[in-house]
Amino acid sequence: MVIEDMATLALAGVLVVALGITRAWSLLRSQNRAAAASDQRALYDSEKILRAVAQHANDGLVYQDMQGRILWANDAYCRIMGYRLEEILGRRPQEYCFPLETRPSDAEIMNFVFDPDADEFHELTRRLNMRKNGERFWHEFNLSLIQTDAGEQRVILVSRDVTEQVNREEELERTKAELHHAATHDVLTGLSNRAAFQTRAAAALHEHGEIGVMYIDLDKFKTVNDTLGHAAGDAILIHAAESIRSALPAGSISCRVGGDEFLCACPGVGDLAALEYIADTLLERITTTLAWNTNTLEPRASIGLAAADTVDTLIPDLIRMADFALYEAKVPGAPAIMRYDASLHARKEAESAMVDDFIAALDHDKLEFLFQPIIGAPDMTPVGFETLVRWRRTENELLLPGQFLDIASRLKRLPDIDFRAAAAAAQLTSDLRARGHILCGAFNVAPDTLGQSDFRHRLQKLLDAHALPTDALIIEVLETTLFGPDATDSPAADCISMLRQMGIKVFLDDFGTGYAGLAHLGQLDVSGIKIDRSLSKDVSARRPASLIAGSILQLAHELSIEVCVEGIETYDQAEFFAQHGCQKFQGFGYARPMEKAAFVAWIENGASDLLAPVATAG
Repeated sequence: MVIEDMATLALAGVLVVALGITRAWSLLRSQNRAAAASDQRALYDSEKILRAVAQHANDGLVYQDMQGRILWANDAYCRIMGYRLEEILGRRPQEYCFPLETRPSDAEIMNFVFDPDADEFHELTRRLNMRKNGERFWHEFNLSLIQTDAGEQRVILVSRDVTEQVNREEELERTKAELHHAATHDVLTGLSNRAAFQTRAAAALHEHGEIGVMYIDLDKFKTVNDTLGHAAGDAILIHAAESIRSALPAGSISCRVGGDEFLCACPGVGDLAALEYIADTLLERITTTLAWNTNTLEPRASIGLAAADTVDTLIPDLIRMADFALYEAKVPGAPAIMRYDASLHARKEAESAMVDDFIAALDHDKLEFLFQPIIGAPDMTPVGFETLVRWRRTENELLLPGQFLDIASRLKRLPDIDFRAAAAAAQLTSDLRARGHILCGAFNVAPDTLGQSDFRHRLQKLLDAHALPTDALIIEVLETTLFGPDATDSPAADCISMLRQMGIKVFLDDFGTGYAGLAHLGQLDVSGIKIDRSLSKDVSARRPASLIAGSILQLAHELSIEVCVEGIETYDQAEFFAQHGCQKFQGFGYARPMEKAAFVAWIENGASDLLAPVATAG
C-alpha cells in the first residue's frame, strides 16, 4: 500500500470516529483490495468526500501514532491551536499545547507512548491549553484507538475549544454561590443567618462532641436608630460583627439572628467557665467606643451562655437556653453576661411550667374577673366599675396581672385577655342595667389589641349582643406602654379617634407616669384620664405631688375631659381631689375588687360606707 492510500484510510477512520459515519467506515473496511482495484473511481469519489468532510469539520481532528506524534490534523485543529499544519507534523501536542506551569518535562514528552489498555481512551477530557500566541483556553477532547490494514495501531483525537462553555459554567457556579450565600447570610454583616447557623452548629456538635452557644443582644440599639438614624445603627451592627469574628476561636460559627441579636457557637467548648472567658473578650471588643461621622458611639451588649458536652443535645434547645440566660442578663442590675446553669435551669423549668399552665387556662377559659367600683361626684354614688383580670393557677394561688401579663405578651395572647375582659364588662353592665343600675363598665386594652383590624367590629358586635349603647363601655389604654415622645406617631392614635367617633369613651390609664402626659392631652381625642396612684398617695403629704395633681386637674377641666383618680385609700386623699374638681374616684377606700355576685350584692345593698375614713391599705 502506498503512503497516500494509508492517509486516505486514516482520514476515513478520523471521520468515522469524529462524525459517527459508522456505515461509511464499515463499507470502506469491508472492501478488499481486489474490489478497490476493480472500482477505482468509486473509491476515489469516497475518499474525496471523506477528505472534504474531515478538512471542513468544525471539530479538530488529529491522526497520531502511538508515540503521540501528529501524522495529520485538519484545519479546525490548526485554528484552535494557532499553528499551521507543517508546524506541528511529527510533533507531540505536549510539546506546545500546555501552559508553562503545567508543561511536562522534556524527558516525559520524549518518553511518551500511548498505552492501548489505558482507561483514557473513549473518555472525554477537559484541560487548560495554550495557543501559539500564549492565549489560554479550555480544550475538550477524546481519543479513539484504531488499527490500520497493515496491523499498526493509531490514535484519533477529536477536539474542540470549550472556553466559552467553561466561562458560562463558571459564571453559573458563581451566581449559584452568590445566591446560596445571600440565602444563608446576612447582607449587612456577612454573617450566617439562623437557619445556616443551626445546620453548621449541629454538624460541629456531632464532630466535636461538645459546643458552647452565646446569644448576644445590643443594648439600647433602638435609641441609636431613633436619635442618630439607621446608618449609625448599621455602623454598630457591622462593628459588632467584626468584634465577633475577631474574638471567637478558630472554627467558631456566628450569625445575625435579626435586628440587633447575634448567635455564636464555639465547637469543642463544653464548659461554661471557658465559654464565659470567650464572652468576656467578646463583650470587651463590642463595647469599644466607636467613632462614626462626628459622633462617638458607645455600643453596649448583654450575652446569654449555654453549653453542651453531649451530642444528644439539640441545637435549638441550646439556643433557647442561651436566650433564657440573655433574658436574665437584660434585667436591670443583672450582670451583662449570664450563664444557663443549674439554678437558671430550675427557674426556666418553673417558668415553662407556668407558661404551659397559662396557655391551658386561656384555652379552657379559666381566667377570672373581679370588679372594682368607680364612684362619681358630686353625690358620691357608684357610676361604673373597672374590670380586673385574675388567674387562679391552683386552688390556693390567685395571680395578679403583673405575674402573668408578661407571659401573655410574649405569647401574643394579650388580645385574648382583653376581649374576655370586654365580654365580662359588657355582661355585668347589662345585668346591672336590667336591675335598674346604670353603670359603665371599664376594661383595659393593650396596644396589640388596638392594632387588630377587627377590634372595632368585635366591640360593636359585643355591644349589640347585650343591647348596650356605645357609651356603656369605657376603654382604658396604658399611657406608659402605648405612646412614645410624640403621641401622634402612634398608630393607636387613629384607632382611638375611630373609637371616639363610635361614641365609645377612651381613658388614658396610669396618667402622670408616661413620657409627656400633659402634652398628650392636647394631641389625642380621649374622653378622660385616670391619675395614677403614685400621685394620689402623696397629695396630702408631699407638696410637689399635690401641685402636679392640681395642675393636671386644672388642665383637664380647661380641656373639658373627665378625670378619675385611682388609689384613694384615705379621707384626706378623697377630700383633696374632690376640692380640685375631680369627677370620679376609685380605690380601697371605697371598695376592694369583688367577684361578680359580690359586686351586684354590694350595689343592691346601697354601696354603703362610701367616703368613710379608712386606714391606708396594705
